[in-house]
This record gives sequence, structure tokens and C-alpha cells, in this order.
Amino acid sequence: MAEKDLPFGTMRDRIQEAVAWTRNGRYEDAIEVFEAYLAKLSAEGELTDKRFAASAFSYYGLCVAMVKHKYAEALQYCNVSLKSNFLDPEHRINLALVYLERDDRKNAVRNLEAGLRLQPSNQRIQRIFAEIGRRRPVTFSFLSRRNPINVWLGRMRDKNPD
Repeated sequence: MAEKDLPFGTMRDRIQEAVAWTRNGRYEDAIEVFEAYLAKLSAEGELTDKRFAASAFSYYGLCVAMVKHKYAEALQYCNVSLKSNFLDPEHRINLALVYLERDDRKNAVRNLEAGLRLQPSNQRIQRIFAEIGRRRPVTFSFLSRRNPINVWLGRMRDKNPD
């Protein structure tokens, strides 16, 4: 039996394995499994758990960004997943990692913060923030972050961290 002709349960197990690999940074291994099964999974009709398939697309999108560096395509996959599973912070994390990979820190932080609103104790988000750092709030929130007054006061605050 060809690998693509596996029964639904086995196919689901392989995709779950690829999700675990993606979480552990084994993107090259995971993308092969995703590409072998995702099209078939989404075409299964009655057998398919739509939320499971959409969830897998989030991890596939992250792999596409990390391995193929096709960020627009990766964002599409992550957004499909986010629409189906908007209350799952893992999909926000994957989307944020795609943004970080393409050097878009602002959107990455926005999605990580949205993930924290959904699950404040999420350890994966906390680790990512520990790696990339967090900005302190601006002194005057009614002024932009780039306003010279906020910039100057922020620098003064950093020189005197009391």
C-alpha cells in the first residue's frame, strides 16, 4: 500500500506526528508528511474533522515559511487555520513565528499578545517573548511610540532603571 493510500486513522496519526515535529523545530521532516497527506485529508469529505485539517494547515504554514521561505503562502495557511480555530493560541503562535521569520516583529508581537489574551499562562508564548524581548509601555500613551518626547523619556528611563 502506498503511503498516500493509508487509512484515515493512520493518516491522522502521521499528521499529528508532523505537528509534534513542527513544535520541536524539525520543519524539514514535518513538511514532507504534510505535503503527502494534507491534500488528501482536506478531500476526505465526511471522514474529515474540519477543525483538525484546519489546525494542520497552521503547522504546515509554519513549515512553508521556515523551509521554503514563501511567506505569503505561509500566511494564507495560517490564516485559514486561525479562522477555524480562533480560540486556540497555538495558531496565533504559528502565525507569529511566520511573521518573525519574515522580520515583521510588529505583527508577530500583535499575534503573541492575542495568544496571551486567550491563554495567559501559555509557556510557548512566554518562551518566545523571552527570546525576542518585550518593549515597555510608552510614557505617554496618547503620543506615538516614535514621538520624540516618548523616545527621549524612554531613553532616560533606561539609563535610570529605578
